[in-house]
Amino acid sequence: MGTDRIKVLLIEDDGDSRELLAEILEEAFEVRTAGDGLSGLAAFEADHPDVVVTDESLPGMCGTMLAQRVKQIHPEARVILVSGFAQVDGAEHCDVVLRKPIDVDRLSAAVESLGEAARH
Repeated sequence: MGTDRIKVLLIEDDGDSRELLAEILEEAFEVRTAGDGLSGLAAFEADHPDVVVTDESLPGMCGTMLAQRVKQIHPEARVILVSGFAQVDGAEHCDVVLRKPIDVDRLSAAVESLGEAARH
Protein backbone atom coordinates (compact mmCIF):
# COMPACT_ATOMS: atom_id res chain seq x y z
CA MET A 1 0.00 0.00 0.00
CA GLY A 2 2.55 2.64 1.06
CA THR A 3 1.95 5.83 -0.89
CA ASP A 4 -1.27 4.45 -2.38
CA ARG A 5 -3.16 4.82 0.90
CA ILE A 6 -6.49 6.64 0.91
CA LYS A 7 -5.91 10.29 1.89
CA VAL A 8 -8.18 11.56 4.67
CA LEU A 9 -8.65 15.07 6.03
CA LEU A 10 -10.07 14.99 9.56
CA ILE A 11 -11.60 18.27 10.77
CA GLU A 12 -12.51 18.35 14.46
CA ASP A 13 -12.26 21.29 16.86
CA ASP A 14 -11.92 19.16 20.01
CA GLY A 15 -8.19 18.44 20.26
CA ASP A 16 -8.50 15.20 22.23
CA SER A 17 -11.11 13.78 19.86
CA ARG A 18 -9.09 14.89 16.82
CA GLU A 19 -5.92 13.20 18.10
CA LEU A 20 -7.71 9.98 19.04
CA LEU A 21 -9.56 9.67 15.74
CA ALA A 22 -6.44 10.53 13.73
CA GLU A 23 -4.47 7.87 15.59
CA ILE A 24 -7.14 5.24 14.85
CA LEU A 25 -7.49 6.22 11.18
CA GLU A 26 -3.71 6.39 10.63
CA GLU A 27 -3.54 2.61 11.04
CA ALA A 28 -5.10 2.25 7.56
CA PHE A 29 -5.10 5.69 5.93
CA GLU A 30 -2.91 8.74 5.31
CA VAL A 31 -4.40 11.38 7.64
CA ARG A 32 -4.11 15.18 7.86
CA THR A 33 -6.00 17.15 10.48
CA ALA A 34 -7.45 20.61 10.98
CA GLY A 35 -9.05 22.22 14.01
CA ASP A 36 -11.68 24.47 12.41
CA GLY A 37 -13.70 24.89 9.23
CA LEU A 38 -11.57 27.56 7.57
CA SER A 39 -8.25 25.81 8.12
CA GLY A 40 -9.95 22.59 7.04
CA LEU A 41 -11.03 24.17 3.76
CA ALA A 42 -7.50 25.53 3.22
CA ALA A 43 -6.02 22.07 3.90
CA PHE A 44 -8.50 20.55 1.44
CA GLU A 45 -7.57 23.05 -1.27
CA ALA A 46 -3.85 22.39 -0.70
CA ASP A 47 -4.02 18.59 -0.61
CA HIS A 48 -7.26 17.37 -2.28
CA PRO A 49 -7.75 14.32 -0.03
CA ASP A 50 -10.00 11.45 -1.13
CA VAL A 51 -12.23 11.69 1.95
CA VAL A 52 -13.06 14.55 4.32
CA VAL A 53 -14.31 13.63 7.79
CA THR A 54 -15.77 16.71 9.44
CA ASP A 55 -17.62 17.57 12.60
CA GLU A 56 -20.75 19.66 12.02
CA SER A 57 -20.12 22.13 14.86
CA LEU A 58 -16.88 23.90 13.99
CA PRO A 59 -15.59 27.42 14.55
CA GLY A 60 -15.32 29.51 11.38
CA MET A 61 -17.45 27.34 9.10
CA CYS A 62 -19.84 24.50 9.94
CA GLY A 63 -19.31 21.02 8.51
CA THR A 64 -22.21 21.16 6.06
CA MET A 65 -21.03 24.48 4.62
CA LEU A 66 -17.54 23.01 4.36
CA ALA A 67 -18.97 19.95 2.56
CA GLN A 68 -20.76 22.19 0.07
CA ARG A 69 -17.54 24.11 -0.66
CA VAL A 70 -15.52 20.88 -0.97
CA LYS A 71 -18.00 19.50 -3.52
CA GLN A 72 -17.85 22.75 -5.52
CA ILE A 73 -14.05 22.62 -5.64
CA HIS A 74 -13.65 18.89 -6.25
CA PRO A 75 -16.94 17.04 -6.96
CA GLU A 76 -15.28 13.61 -6.73
CA ALA A 77 -14.24 14.17 -3.11
CA ARG A 78 -16.26 12.29 -0.53
CA VAL A 79 -17.46 13.84 2.74
CA ILE A 80 -18.41 12.14 6.00
CA LEU A 81 -20.25 14.42 8.42
CA VAL A 82 -20.15 13.65 12.14
CA SER A 83 -22.86 15.22 14.27
CA GLY A 84 -24.53 14.84 17.62
CA PHE A 85 -27.86 15.83 16.03
CA ALA A 86 -30.31 13.44 14.38
CA GLN A 87 -31.24 15.94 11.66
CA VAL A 88 -28.72 18.32 10.12
CA ASP A 89 -29.68 21.05 7.64
CA GLY A 90 -27.36 20.81 4.65
CA ALA A 91 -26.58 17.11 5.13
CA GLU A 92 -27.46 16.52 1.46
CA HIS A 93 -23.96 17.82 0.63
CA CYS A 94 -22.43 14.90 2.53
CA ASP A 95 -22.00 11.32 1.35
CA VAL A 96 -22.40 9.79 4.83
CA VAL A 97 -23.68 11.19 8.12
CA LEU A 98 -22.58 9.48 11.33
CA ARG A 99 -24.01 10.24 14.76
CA LYS A 100 -21.91 10.91 17.82
CA PRO A 101 -20.62 9.09 19.74
CA ILE A 102 -18.59 7.82 16.79
CA ASP A 103 -18.44 4.10 16.13
CA VAL A 104 -14.83 3.86 14.89
CA ASP A 105 -15.47 0.62 12.99
CA ARG A 106 -18.31 2.27 11.04
CA LEU A 107 -16.16 5.35 10.46
CA SER A 108 -13.23 3.28 9.14
CA ALA A 109 -15.53 1.23 6.89
CA ALA A 110 -17.13 4.41 5.51
CA VAL A 111 -13.71 5.99 4.84
CA GLU A 112 -12.55 2.81 3.09
CA SER A 113 -15.60 2.50 0.80
CA LEU A 114 -15.83 6.21 0.01
CA GLY A 115 -12.08 6.47 -0.53
CA GLU A 116 -12.20 3.66 -3.07
CA ALA A 117 -15.18 5.28 -4.80
CA ALA A 118 -13.42 8.65 -4.95
CA ARG A 119 -10.52 7.05 -6.81
CA HIS A 120 -12.66 5.46 -9.55
